[in-house]
Amino acid sequence: MKLRLLFALFALLTTAMAGAVGTLTVTSPTEGAFLGGTNSLKFNITGAQVEVQVTVTVTGPGGTTTIGPQPFTPDTDGHITGIIPVNFSQSSPEGPYTIVVSATENGASYVPVTIHVTVDVTKPKFYDFNPIADSFVRGPNVPIVVKVIDANFKNYKVQVNGQDIPNNTGTTLDSDNTFTVPWNVTGILQDGAQSISIDVKDQADNDATQSFTVTIDRVAPTTTITYPRSDTRVRPHSTIPITVDINDSGQSNSVAVTGVDVVLQNMSGHLIMRVPRTSFQSNRWTGRILSSTNLPHQFKVVANTVDKAGNVGVTQTTVVTVG
Repeated sequence: MKLRLLFALFALLTTAMAGAVGTLTVTSPTEGAFLGGTNSLKFNITGAQVEVQVTVTVTGPGGTTTIGPQPFTPDTDGHITGIIPVNFSQSSPEGPYTIVVSATENGASYVPVTIHVTVDVTKPKFYDFNPIADSFVRGPNVPIVVKVIDANFKNYKVQVNGQDIPNNTGTTLDSDNTFTVPWNVTGILQDGAQSISIDVKDQADNDATQSFTVTIDRVAPTTTITYPRSDTRVRPHSTIPITVDINDSGQSNSVAVTGVDVVLQNMSGHLIMRVPRTSFQSNRWTGRILSSTNLPHQFKVVANTVDKAGNVGVTQTTVVTVG
């Protein structure tokens, strides 16, 4: 009699243990989260007795995918801390998804956890930025303006020469999808090339970067009219070459052809004509006055130069005598 009672109690205890399970919680992703291409589903289980089989079911615009079941063994306290990769390819449809995490232990089921997320596998796109690559700036304040295209924008970060600058991060865009980071170049003592890097992330932590170089140029170009000189006399109705040399801190490409203006003026300073350009290379501007041009006995050749950074050179003038 006692033996049968013992067996009955043992069977009752075994049945109770078989139907008893602990608690399943998911710590990541959270409800309403954005998921990118690579993700880790993290969960905790408490009160486990033996190995637990965990299954992840992902349902979205492209259908349903099942991951698992995968076995996890509890520690001596009945705890399990687990990670299951949940990844999406670039071809995965974007939009709302439902993730259901379920678990079974010794035939008994845990209460499943359901999470609603949004899948976004597209990196942010740079639509425009200023200053542009290989441009010249002088400051003292240079606004770095960036236009970004991304429906789920999260944040941005701008660095110069690998270092943070003041107010270089943010989480919002203007109404036209731009953000502006003010860059004060006063603390940079020497002119020259500076590296700018822009990093943009969306809510799914898709990351896009843009790196380029600009040149700080705070020195005005120097202009020299090398021909004709003030002691030059030219024959009437002859073709007169004009040569202007420009030096801008030794840089060969810091002055654009549109930044050089050479004109003829009479001795009262009134414009006679703008000198036609024949070439511009290696910071040497050349032009020509045709023999058919009707010129006064004396006139001025006036050269003005502005470099790509906006530095204006000192006006150079030479007086030419005809005859």
